[in-house]
Amino acid sequence: MAVPVGAPGWVDLATTDADAAREFYSGLFGWTWITRDHYNIALIGRTPVAGVLVPVTDTRTAWTVYLECGSIRRAAEHVHALGGRVLVPPTETESDEFFLVSQDPSGAVVGLWQAAPSATFGRDHAGMLCWAELHTRDASSADPFYADLLGYRQEQIGEPGGNFDYTVWYVDDMPTVGRLDASAALPADVPPHWQLYFQVNPDQDTDSAVERTIRLGGEVLREPSDSPHGRIAQVRDVVGAPFFVIDTAQRTGE
Repeated sequence: MAVPVGAPGWVDLATTDADAAREFYSGLFGWTWITRDHYNIALIGRTPVAGVLVPVTDTRTAWTVYLECGSIRRAAEHVHALGGRVLVPPTETESDEFFLVSQDPSGAVVGLWQAAPSATFGRDHAGMLCWAELHTRDASSADPFYADLLGYRQEQIGEPGGNFDYTVWYVDDMPTVGRLDASAALPADVPPHWQLYFQVNPDQDTDSAVERTIRLGGEVLREPSDSPHGRIAQVRDVVGAPFFVIDTAQRTGE
């Protein structure tokens, strides 16, 4: 099935220590690996779920989400027209996919993706990406940029500019990604960024996934807590990249 425009089409982790990252995520999620042209592709079974690369430039250690755009050339033009910047120009992969890396007007780095017709990307199951959200200090510039670029219908949750200012971005009627105004929460030295949520494995709940993270050399940034969407925790891996783990089977309240 083709990835809808606006939905995550890929995720990858930039780090100078790919071996440590591979070992960590294999231990946490059971990922196995293949390597193509120095690019590490994580698999669950035969399904690609993520990538790990060693950057050629001085790049912050972080996860990047790539949002399907339909046409990478057209997306590059729109990024410029809408006030963003293209950091990595349109590039073709060995699998006939195209991507670029951009910076939105609020300062967050985001990838754009043009999947091949036969491409697969595992989502919404154990050990896979199940949600992504933008944490920004400038919601007023981020929201229209992404709405115009990818055609999202954006639904406001909480009060704009209030203590909880969140928008859910829909593709058709499907909630697809989100945006949090994190002005009060982001430390001064942390830039706006996309946060990724990975579903825990069947043999884990969120608490045991956090315990395993610690055993593998990671650390806890936010202790497990309940939510209407599942029990979540924020952790940092062994190379310094933060992400969330979530057990969507444990939903509490509304």
